[in-house]
Amino acid sequence: MDTLSLACVTWNVETTWPEQDLHTLLGVRKDPIIKRGLDDTLPDLYFISLQEVKSQPQNVVMDALFEEPWTSALREVLSPHDYVRISSERLQGIVTNVFVKRKHLAHVRDIHTTVVRTGLGGLWGNKGASCVRFCLYGCSMCVVNSHLAAHDSGYKERVDNFNTIVDTTEFPVSETSNILYHDYVFWMGDMNFRFEPHMTSDAIARMVTKENWSGLAESDELKKAQRTGDAFSMLIEGDLNYPPTYKYLEGTSMYDFSRRPAWTDRILYQVHVDAYDNVKLGVEQTGYSALHSYTQSDHKPVTANYTIKVFANHEERCVRFQAVGTWLVGEGGQFNLTLDSDVTTSPWDYISIYKVDFSAMHEYITYMYLPQQPPASSSERSFQLRFNDELLQHAGMYRLVYYSGKYSCYLGMSDPFPVLSQA
Repeated sequence: MDTLSLACVTWNVETTWPEQDLHTLLGVRKDPIIKRGLDDTLPDLYFISLQEVKSQPQNVVMDALFEEPWTSALREVLSPHDYVRISSERLQGIVTNVFVKRKHLAHVRDIHTTVVRTGLGGLWGNKGASCVRFCLYGCSMCVVNSHLAAHDSGYKERVDNFNTIVDTTEFPVSETSNILYHDYVFWMGDMNFRFEPHMTSDAIARMVTKENWSGLAESDELKKAQRTGDAFSMLIEGDLNYPPTYKYLEGTSMYDFSRRPAWTDRILYQVHVDAYDNVKLGVEQTGYSALHSYTQSDHKPVTANYTIKVFANHEERCVRFQAVGTWLVGEGGQFNLTLDSDVTTSPWDYISIYKVDFSAMHEYITYMYLPQQPPASSSERSFQLRFNDELLQHAGMYRLVYYSGKYSCYLGMSDPFPVLSQA
């Protein structure tokens, strides 16, 4: 087995724009000193969940035309470190993003997203979940970003929200149609669980001053829900060793006692250790903290870090590009690719051209569909193709990426190749 590292981030941004610098949030240097793609101290994946992103009608319309501002700001920070955003899902203000290091892109399989509305009895998306699932190196993963019912009196509704999300989320992959069927689940968000009613604001504040985290945890409603089996009992959470993350006076790290402080913002996980014969999956949590330097919201962001086990040298449904030669601006060029025997093509398979340092899958310059006639050699399943495209107008380094419409993922990526200006 191999190991991968991942970072989870959750933050209720309270309808603010990305005003503060996000490098500390993501744990990356502002000015990378290590050559692109070679900084092995950074995680292999980022799962980033936001709640209360601006979702008024005009914002939703603009975000449909242009990248949502928070997503754009996150990508701007991660791009210099060789990350690519492979998927995003949004339910009104609930925004989920998944980034992977570029070297893993061609090993991601079966990307699917979905949302569940729980607001107003399931009619409104101000509460609910946005989810992303995929496989990487043979292991299935599901990322859940949820915003559950609010207020001190909302415990039962929060429990109902959780069970609705579990019961109604469905993915078009038979083995992992349900969230909890995945090898790995990372569930995060503004869960909105409070402390039990007997805990007054003053009592909570005294425990925070004394850093009596275990005493606070005994009265935490999410822990209660796990103990009783009401909700989250199948998921695991690291120790809570930081102050409650809600509610703060904006621009400060002082509590706003118009609400009782609470650990509303949480990150939990599940792993099916014995999902496969003769091997054991596993999660090791290496960090769990809140970042109190962020003051633009009445919530503090929470981060968690993990290492997980995946299959070593795992390959499935691969498309392999031969070395691409030199192309010319305005003319394109020729390339060759081979499909492994377990790849089934569809009319929606295509090959895209990207700049070498692309950081999101929507950044392609142009594309062509895979011809549906049999390849020249049916035994080798090889194609010799050519881009004749005037859209390629700038000299530089580029890559080709193969997208599978059947598998909803990227089965292959070429090495960088040059496009030169014509003499």
